[in-house]
Amino acid sequence: MTVKAFKPWFARHASRWRSTRHIAAHLQFPGMEFHEALTRVTYKRIFGVWPDLDDPRTISEKMCWLKINDRRAICGEITDKYRMRGYAERLGLAAMLNDLHGVWESAAEVDFHSLPDCYALKVTNGSAWNVIKRPGVPIDEESARRRLDRWMKTNMADHKGEWYYAASPARIIAEHYLDNGDGDIPDYKLFVFNGKTRIVQYCTGRYQNLRSIFMSPDWEPMPFSYKVFKPYGAPPPRPAELDQMIAASHRLAAGFPLVRVDFYVHQGRLLLGEMSLNPVGGYTVFRPEEWNLEIGDWLELPDAAELRNRPAGPGAAFVA
Repeated sequence: MTVKAFKPWFARHASRWRSTRHIAAHLQFPGMEFHEALTRVTYKRIFGVWPDLDDPRTISEKMCWLKINDRRAICGEITDKYRMRGYAERLGLAAMLNDLHGVWESAAEVDFHSLPDCYALKVTNGSAWNVIKRPGVPIDEESARRRLDRWMKTNMADHKGEWYYAASPARIIAEHYLDNGDGDIPDYKLFVFNGKTRIVQYCTGRYQNLRSIFMSPDWEPMPFSYKVFKPYGAPPPRPAELDQMIAASHRLAAGFPLVRVDFYVHQGRLLLGEMSLNPVGGYTVFRPEEWNLEIGDWLELPDAAELRNRPAGPGAAFVA
């Protein structure tokens, strides 16, 4: 093994400094809480400059500020795909939860034979850690267990500094398979800023040929997109359930400065997908460039000390 190949191998396998970002976080910010240091280093790698967390202005700087300063236990609850269900139930939104077929604490425990013909297996404290069993398509159970086991042993919090992924025990859940008839189902991602929905991100082709467009709450195309997205074309039709999505997202996001709340519509039924405190890990790159500042202006950050004691959920209100 060459010296060049040995360094990343050692960082990943022989210590908790698993990548050059982890090494930089430890060496450049000794004594700093690790996830804060990792957030700073990751931001620098993506944007080429250090984040201004004393006077954050862009939307990514503000999300990074929240990631570092909002350490309430409720953040760990709502970002865990299993515990979030209890949060939604307390808010009276149980009818919006997808049907649950099972929950297990290890890949070895997953009982494939108890499951229906199609389902979605999800590791609850990560992102995109899913095994999809489609109708009539055989599944390699041992391969699925290996993937699930690998994800269960991975600390997602150490990927982009999202500490709350380590605040819940790793579990595997099996949810009802969602399909609009051609192997895909669109999802609607509502960005709630200070208690108000400002953006609706529409996504289709999740598993192949991903397409996405940002719409306003009035269902007008927004004049920006993520840097990595191609032009969408003609906007999709307005969903009949949009008003219901907005009302539910405001209820779920009460007490949080920023939350992205995801929904599906399956056979006429509105379903809650998940909740995200830091979309794209907190490192969004919008184009045109000026929208990184413009969208940042939509988010009013609270006082850090006040934030630590802020309630969330029914009756909570945002106070900037």
